Amino acid sequence: MPHLRTWLAAGLAICNGAFSGAVAYPPLPHQNTTFNPGTTTLHNSTLDEHGGAQTHYDFVIVGGGAAGLALAVRLSEIDSQNVLVLEAGQFPEIVKAYTTPGAGQAVLGTELDWGFATPPQESLGNRSITYHRGRGVGGSTLINGLTYGRGSSSIYDLWQDLGNDGWDWNSVLPYFEKSTSFVPVDVAPYQTYNASAYSDNGPIALSYPTYVYNSSTAFIEALGSVNVSTVFDLNLGNNIGAKQEPLTLDAQQQRVSSYDGYYKPVRTRPNLTVRPLSQVQQVILEMRDGALAASGVVYSDMVSGLTLNVSASKEVILSAGVFQTPQLLMLSGIGPQETLQNFGISEILVNENVGRHMTDHFYFSVIARAQTNSSASQLYNRVDLLQAAQQEYAANHSGPLTTPIGPTYGFRQLSTEELQTLGAAEALANQTAQAQIEYLWENTYYPAVPSMVLPQYPDWKNESFISVTAALLAPVSRGNVTLQTNSIQDGPSININYLDSTIDQQIALFMFRSLRTVLSQPVLSKYTIGPNYGEVVPGVEVDDDATILEYIKSTLQPVWHAAGTCRMLPRNEGGVVDDRLRVHGVDGLRIVDASIFPVIPDNHIQGPVYMVAEKAADMIKEDYNLK
Repeated sequence: MPHLRTWLAAGLAICNGAFSGAVAYPPLPHQNTTFNPGTTTLHNSTLDEHGGAQTHYDFVIVGGGAAGLALAVRLSEIDSQNVLVLEAGQFPEIVKAYTTPGAGQAVLGTELDWGFATPPQESLGNRSITYHRGRGVGGSTLINGLTYGRGSSSIYDLWQDLGNDGWDWNSVLPYFEKSTSFVPVDVAPYQTYNASAYSDNGPIALSYPTYVYNSSTAFIEALGSVNVSTVFDLNLGNNIGAKQEPLTLDAQQQRVSSYDGYYKPVRTRPNLTVRPLSQVQQVILEMRDGALAASGVVYSDMVSGLTLNVSASKEVILSAGVFQTPQLLMLSGIGPQETLQNFGISEILVNENVGRHMTDHFYFSVIARAQTNSSASQLYNRVDLLQAAQQEYAANHSGPLTTPIGPTYGFRQLSTEELQTLGAAEALANQTAQAQIEYLWENTYYPAVPSMVLPQYPDWKNESFISVTAALLAPVSRGNVTLQTNSIQDGPSININYLDSTIDQQIALFMFRSLRTVLSQPVLSKYTIGPNYGEVVPGVEVDDDATILEYIKSTLQPVWHAAGTCRMLPRNEGGVVDDRLRVHGVDGLRIVDASIFPVIPDNHIQGPVYMVAEKAADMIKEDYNLK
């Protein structure tokens, strides 16, 4: 998922209007009804021979997020195939703020957010982290930071080298292109793009905000001090350099989620059914011709209160995400033996790799006081400014709410000498030809997480700030996902395990010191206020490695890019799915989401997720000779 930015203001009104009318609910399973929440139509009216709602489909997709909706739309291009998407959340119109780029983080903690909480993390001084994940038709593309990227070509070549035929850069690039189109905007430097990297009519529109802070442009130029030069486009396989971020924005400066880009244009398609408020409990597995096979799923219809079965004549496809896809596998009897035994789940297929090997990006900041017109801090801390910005955006989709709080990035490839000095050369031996560090500019005080070891700057709500931020893109530490209980009603147990590796700690210290170098550059520091280039958090008195590391541990946040819990690898090498995304040992069961990434890309991951869905759709069509 692209990084999420914490919505900093308390008690803010929902931007761009409140809820548009009463919340409507989908029809009960027996009804022949069309559902219209606002501008959305849910076609749930296909009937079986007895006049009830259809319970047999060719494909049943679990999860209506980035991958699930993209896959469903592509499979339903074949008129003869009936496709069902089951989504636990609702249609996103219930929180209208999701469409507004600068207000999108107001959805965090609402009905559109699972809001998982990790157990205390020993590697972070026993902090528990809230892990935001999209819950709704559109998934995390409803609540992310809109950032789009693809990553380095070397990563996809590595996917293939690890035993995944057809996943090299040249093979996946057409799917990156197919999923995207570009809306030109040229109101500030570094809003550049190469048209050849995108299609003319891809469903996910990319663009730039029309409101750009001068300090954002200065940050890009200041990155030259840490060996990150400006570039024209990062989406053709060379993911090293700095520029304004391409964002999932349309020509009206509104968020483009998978719901907006993929589903809404084809929502009247009769062979595509999306059922919100439908949480899948488990996959139905049976023996078929002497082999284990998935034949359907059991789900809870939250409107009727009924527990229902639906069958898939061809495949069940899990697109429930990095946390809930392995959770569903385990609840269905597929997973590590000890986990299944501990929770009293029948051991249908033991695979120790399910839920393991999780990789994620995390980041932290150095925060500086800034000139008011170089920051959005007061916009989010003063209701009068926020209301004025809301009115401007509602009137003509202009002003500061056209931009998320972090619209600028740069990617750094460490040299061989730097990797050796940091003790990372051996651990990252196959990840040297990529970016290992990302730098970001935030237009406010970020993150607003009080340190457990240092006092918070006292006037953080009354002054203006910018934050220079760094993310670790090639972590050595690995997390995992397991069960809390044997019920889908309880979220998975998510162990992120950041900074468990001493190598990651050394790189984090290097990243922190490079942030101070960036902040000290005259091109950027002219927008700051006060001594020490404006730094107030953690403050220049924090300068020894031990204290810096404690500060990092006590304030870092996920970039919300968890990946790899059901990796695409040979089973004896740690895999859960093969290179056609079929679950090892189970016929008729595939996984299409970020859990299959064998190596995490060195950029924000919604672009790779769309690519995987597009490629999966073509593979499935090939497997069933669908034309």
